[in-house]
Amino acid sequence: MKAFENSSTQSKIIYLFIFCLAGLFLAGTMVSFINSISDGQLMDSAWGLRISSAIQMILMFFMPAITLIIWNDDNLLDFLGVNNFNTLNITFYLSIIAFVILIVLMPFISLLTQLNQLLILPDWLSGLEKWMQELETSAQETTNLLLSGVSLLDYLGNIIFIGLFAAIAEEVFFRGVLQQLLEKLFKNKHIGVWITAFIFSLMHLQFYGFLPRLILGVLLGYLFLLSHNLWIPIIIHFLNNALVVTLNFFFQDNSIYQSLENLEITPIFIASGLLSLVLTVYLLKIYQSKVTVNKLIQ
Repeated sequence: MKAFENSSTQSKIIYLFIFCLAGLFLAGTMVSFINSISDGQLMDSAWGLRISSAIQMILMFFMPAITLIIWNDDNLLDFLGVNNFNTLNITFYLSIIAFVILIVLMPFISLLTQLNQLLILPDWLSGLEKWMQELETSAQETTNLLLSGVSLLDYLGNIIFIGLFAAIAEEVFFRGVLQQLLEKLFKNKHIGVWITAFIFSLMHLQFYGFLPRLILGVLLGYLFLLSHNLWIPIIIHFLNNALVVTLNFFFQDNSIYQSLENLEITPIFIASGLLSLVLTVYLLKIYQSKVTVNKLIQ
């Protein structure tokens, strides 16, 4: 694969998205086939959605990223940074710090969520706004169906398919490959993090949740950038998704939980959100210093 190895960074990014589109088409074909042999009823169920989501994650994100790395003759583990730290203790220690950062960032993400819900486009973009609202409604219906299960098996299924599969596939694609290619293309690591986060949020096609997902992508990007250990963003991505699944499973009908999802934007809410952002930046500095120390003692 010497010809591919010598391709420009721009070409590799194009190849990555071509593989992504091919995977999406293949996933759609497979899901349609599975649905047809089940009399068209499987994909109307929560388990059908979980299976189709897993197929899409593997073929649209995971396999294109792995294929690009292998075709480029790179060492897979080195490129993704999944063997940078020789002990599980260090990864576990950094993951705890990263999870604390995620929790601290939550008020700011919550503030952005409420602000994003206020999105109103001008009249001349009414068609686009309608399309965005339809996508949001469809995504919400899908999410509600996935989270509607009341059995322990449903809960574990969502933890595995929504939490684990999504975390691994998306982090390998976005942070593991795309971010590194964009950093090389623009010769600026910060631009690589932000553009990757923008694409990460955009490809979810949920525009009324675009800003909070963008910031989550930025956090995951910096966790990888500072450590070059993909296990960290994978773990944090998984814990974020698992937390949403867990809260919905155990507290979906709780009035306090419902009120937290629809907070009124007040000066105190804004101040707490901004404070959480400042504390997040501070904790990222601590995270960076711990990574540096651990690298020096290896």
